[in-house]
Amino acid sequence: MRPFSIVVSLTLLFLAGCQDALRFAPSEPQKQTAELTHALAAKVAAEGTDAASPAAKRLESGTRAALTYIGRPAEPPDAEQFDTIVAAAEADAARRPDPWEAADSVIDLGIAICGVLGGAGAGKFAAYLAQMRAKSKALQEVVKNNDLFKEQAQKEGDQKAVAVFKQAQSSQSPTTKTIVAKVRAST
Repeated sequence: MRPFSIVVSLTLLFLAGCQDALRFAPSEPQKQTAELTHALAAKVAAEGTDAASPAAKRLESGTRAALTYIGRPAEPPDAEQFDTIVAAAEADAARRPDPWEAADSVIDLGIAICGVLGGAGAGKFAAYLAQMRAKSKALQEVVKNNDLFKEQAQKEGDQKAVAVFKQAQSSQSPTTKTIVAKVRAST
């Protein structure tokens, strides 16, 4: 079996075994649903509502969407422990792994496996993975610094600099724009 096949097979086995630990980041509609549901719940809490009202129906469907993504608990939670459960959930969410760190870990795993297997092909593949990791980090830095530049220019009221920056970025291909949007969403 070729080194590349082994690395891909081991990576797929690793990812298949981590189905509950690794998830794709929530999509923008999922984030929007959560935000709207939270705002609606705050409004219902402040004003109260009838169970048959449109607000109550929207609240129910919004929380159902979140449950569909998150999944149901193994055991029904005790409603009396609500504050404790929410605090634990918020702490877990704060510890959520960075997708870039997870990707770097997978790349490091591939490089380590190539080192164990040895051979010219494995060495070339390890070099390719290292180059891929370096490009990923460079892209993260460019996006972060571009966002910082726009933020600073807007704070200083330099709308001309913001317009020139946007004009310079307008020639990006749709593929590049998609990649940058994903990087921006994950940072």
